[in-house]
Amino acid sequence: MKSRLWILAAVAALAAGCAQVTKVATGEVMLRERMTVTTATTWNQFERGLGNDTPTWTQEGLTVDALQFIVAIKDGDLIAPTPSEPKGTRPLAFKATMQPAEIAKLYETLWTRDGSQYTLDRLAPETFAGQPGFRVEYSLVRKSDDVRLRGMAVGAVKDGQLFMIHYAAPRMAFFPRYQVQVESLIKTARLR
Repeated sequence: MKSRLWILAAVAALAAGCAQVTKVATGEVMLRERMTVTTATTWNQFERGLGNDTPTWTQEGLTVDALQFIVAIKDGDLIAPTPSEPKGTRPLAFKATMQPAEIAKLYETLWTRDGSQYTLDRLAPETFAGQPGFRVEYSLVRKSDDVRLRGMAVGAVKDGQLFMIHYAAPRMAFFPRYQVQVESLIKTARLR
């Protein structure tokens, strides 16, 4: 029942014009004037992402899969708005001195603050956009509807700013369906 209400709320918000959807054509795409990626397939882009202005693309719809681009998050900036409830919730601020494990933990806190269950499957070094970076792979059981997700993020800190591409989708069908496309897109990332 909760998942139906959540889906209805999302549909109502879209119908009300709260989230404008545009097509992302194939080819090179500029993100926030600081990152480019090249895509071989079209995607749907949500103007305000998941409510925090993070550029967000999807193939199947935001409740199914989400490809997010974290672009030039500066030292002290929040990775997402801090909810007013529950009391005592700490702001999710990026620090330029964070190591990959600390960045992964910061995002784990974001993905689980609604009570979802998170498991870190892998954290490893990986080159991202020509920079020494990291790869995070995880599993998540979404609390709102008990859907089991797989997620991955590849990123790096350059000049004290965080750049990262994150993808999550249900693990059985949608994650493997688009994983090759996402991996190919990540390899094209360039920073400005």
